[in-house]
Amino acid sequence: MARPLLRSSTFRLTLLYISLFSTSVLILLAFIYWSTLNYMTEQADEALNLEIRGLKERYEDTGLNGLTQLIRERIRKQPPSGSTIYLLTNFRYNRIIGNLDRWPRGRDSEDGFLDFELEDTRFDPKPVVHVRARAFMLDGGFRLLVGRGIEDLLVARNRVIWTLGWGLGIMVLLGVVGSILMSRGMLRRIDQITATSEKIVSGDLGRRVPTRGTGDDFDRLSEQLNRMLDQIESLLESVRRISDNIAHDLRTPLTRLRNRLESIRAPGDEQIHDLDLAIREADGLLSTFNALLRIARIETDARREGFADLNVGEVLSDVVELYEPLAEEKDQTLSLRLPDTALIHGDRDLIFQAVANLLDNAVKYTPNEGSIAVTLKSEGGEAAITVVDSGPGIPSAMHEKVVQRFFRMDSSRNETGNGLGLSMVAAVCKLHGARLEFEDLDPGLGVRMVFPLRRKELVMRAAAG
Repeated sequence: MARPLLRSSTFRLTLLYISLFSTSVLILLAFIYWSTLNYMTEQADEALNLEIRGLKERYEDTGLNGLTQLIRERIRKQPPSGSTIYLLTNFRYNRIIGNLDRWPRGRDSEDGFLDFELEDTRFDPKPVVHVRARAFMLDGGFRLLVGRGIEDLLVARNRVIWTLGWGLGIMVLLGVVGSILMSRGMLRRIDQITATSEKIVSGDLGRRVPTRGTGDDFDRLSEQLNRMLDQIESLLESVRRISDNIAHDLRTPLTRLRNRLESIRAPGDEQIHDLDLAIREADGLLSTFNALLRIARIETDARREGFADLNVGEVLSDVVELYEPLAEEKDQTLSLRLPDTALIHGDRDLIFQAVANLLDNAVKYTPNEGSIAVTLKSEGGEAAITVVDSGPGIPSAMHEKVVQRFFRMDSSRNETGNGLGLSMVAAVCKLHGARLEFEDLDPGLGVRMVFPLRRKELVMRAAAG
């Protein structure tokens, strides 16, 4: 588990993010540290400058005696824990007054300050005190040194460094722990997908990737994978069903064809009639295979070269005119309503064939003296072709199955046909980006093909409006 975790992209990305975030935080903390310490140092230096200016002014007003008296008073009034340093010497650095025995040795900074260390004799053991002082030359060759202990400043600096260091360490630790937890969670989801894939490869096609219902990225990916698996399973099932139906539907006519052709060998007047029946059976077989090939070509987008702008109303008028004689033979009422004109982009022959298949089914399954209505309506950027009949209809549970190849309901097994008519209609709709909808009218059936209107049509309607 540890090795896949370290090799996971989530863990690596999280560590990269932590590194970038830690670097930016480190820079920010360094700036905070620098600005804080710089501000505290400036405040301490300003206090020293104010102290020196005050002593200098006293010296200029009252001379050496006034200055020594002021230094003596300030040393006396300083609290026991006070850390202000005073030292007044002559030009030879001989002490005149102050709370230091001699002139200290330390590091001179560029801004005129002197940093040194001394032992605090008020305590035992004697702690080392860090002092920041500034020397000033007075008239007459006298030297004045004023300083303050900076222990508080050093403590504050160390505290800031300690706090920032621990804060950065805790942040990195929490980031690593968080990345491990996140990576483990994602690895579990990936392992679920991998395990499901392995079972599907092993033959369990009904297996699906589990989802949690959270709507996150993995759920969306799992839903897409499940839809893909549903489609694959449906296609495989269709292949199996096609094979079974081909074996069932073609075995009988082939057997009859063989028997009738064999009967032609016998002399007599029946030979011509048997030959006609054999030819008719062969035509049926050719029609079935031609329909299969045509559906395959449609589904592989091989017919897009025939696309052009066309008026759907004209296509419907031609199809209805073709099927009117067939409807009249069964005393059926075939009506066409074209209240709207609709311009779409598509293949005229394919749309003609699709509507013809719908009318062929309607005429075939609608009883004598029944009614069939073909309507066209354009609304909301779509053109809807609807074929409604008064036949037995199709139950709602069968709407998805009737578009499958060779699928035939039990009630239609005795009728002529190969179960490919609605399959071709569905393929034409898919090629044109249209929707195929069924409505069980009980009794009767409504089939609707909804095509997107041509953009030119939409522009014309907007201009007219």
